Amino acid sequence: MTGAWILLSGAMFSFILAIYYFKRLATVQKTSKRAEEWFEESGQLKRKSFILLVGDRFDNSELAEDLKKKLIQANIPLQPSEYMGIYILAIAVLWFFCYFVLGLILFMGFLLSYLITWLASKLYLSSRQNKRNESFNKQLPEICRMMSNAVKAGQTIPQGIEMVGNEIKAPSGPEFKKMDQQLRLGDGFDEVMNRFRERVSSNEINIFVSTILIQRRVGGNLAEVLDLMATTLEERARVYKEIQTVTAESKSIAYILVIMPVLMAVMMNLFIKGFLNVIFTTFGLILLAVFAGMITIAFVIIKRITRIRV
Repeated sequence: MTGAWILLSGAMFSFILAIYYFKRLATVQKTSKRAEEWFEESGQLKRKSFILLVGDRFDNSELAEDLKKKLIQANIPLQPSEYMGIYILAIAVLWFFCYFVLGLILFMGFLLSYLITWLASKLYLSSRQNKRNESFNKQLPEICRMMSNAVKAGQTIPQGIEMVGNEIKAPSGPEFKKMDQQLRLGDGFDEVMNRFRERVSSNEINIFVSTILIQRRVGGNLAEVLDLMATTLEERARVYKEIQTVTAESKSIAYILVIMPVLMAVMMNLFIKGFLNVIFTTFGLILLAVFAGMITIAFVIIKRITRIRV
């Protein structure tokens, strides 16, 4: 009987101890979650690469700096080493297709695979970056008016940034929340604003940040300047849409001019095995260089004609 009581007492003690530690665990997890919200960048730096050592060395090298900046601006949650891993894998898959399906020689298949992957990567990063910039530019007039109203109400610029972070949706809202957290942690105002400018490579954002920094240093009616900026940005957006509509056809022709000859050559090679192998003769290389030069010149001319700055 005494043994049963001892066993029951031990079970009750273990149960109470388990409840205590479960409550402690819940408190720690809640605290960790709040800390991750404040230090969001630390979660983004967690490794996902298969080759950790090589990946970490590449991420910390100077070669990865430019790619890392582009990934941040395009809002792609990958480390440079992970993106390069996908890049190399795409080249390998395309090379396999060119060599075993299209019947191209080894060097020709590799060259074509590299050019396709390089162009696709460049267009993908550019399109993601432009799409994100357009989203910021659409929200910027509302941000300017909201911060102008905050200044008129007697609030400081950091308080206006906090209000924008709480009221505006993504993508601007999370970025302003990040700035608010950095300011609360004691970072300098100029440093925080310059980091924001680097993360978003938009001309409108650059003007917005420069205006706030200059007005903060030299003084002046910041509320009036922000109201004027909001009106100007809305007018610029309207004119930009009109220009995009007028030049859309010409821009499409520029890309079709580059893609169509490549697709036609690949299609001919499907019907005639080894059709493209003759390019690597002396005469074929000369024709390829002349053709590539003419296509490049035509593409650059069309892009320059359709690039109208607002």
